[in-house]
Amino acid sequence: MTLIAFVLSVFLGCASLAYGFSQAGMTDPARWFVWLGIVWLLSQWRKLYWVASIAFALVVLGAAYGVWNNFTTIWMLLGALGGLLGWDLSDFARRLRYAAPTDDIAGMERRHLARAGIVAALGLGLALLSLVIRINRLAFEVAVGLVLLAALGLTRLVMRLRKY
Repeated sequence: MTLIAFVLSVFLGCASLAYGFSQAGMTDPARWFVWLGIVWLLSQWRKLYWVASIAFALVVLGAAYGVWNNFTTIWMLLGALGGLLGWDLSDFARRLRYAAPTDDIAGMERRHLARAGIVAALGLGLALLSLVIRINRLAFEVAVGLVLLAALGLTRLVMRLRKY
């Protein structure tokens, strides 16, 4: 289950970035993201888990570069989300190797995938909401209050999800 989710998330991340960069006319970086996805998948197969951190950093930097240069934002968001999920699932697979044979591995996988899916869906929803809603004038104090409220809400959500 984790392996399928990992492959889909790496494919989502790298293919979205490749498509977004190719839409902007940058075909060489688009090919690099395809190769990055292939290398990432092969390194996971060879149990070289440290490659996931480097690949995640490259995917996030690529998405940030794309947003900075006004590429299609949805592809950059999906690329960053896929990279984040791939990195998380790679680390989870590494930690799962140390589970005892008596542990409920299938249950642990289900719970982790459910939590990661909820966080990913909420993050994508908030990111898409930020693309739609534009506020021209907002007092600095109100903005700081909203950021603190969002941080508190996300912290409470993560704490609640950890209990399950």
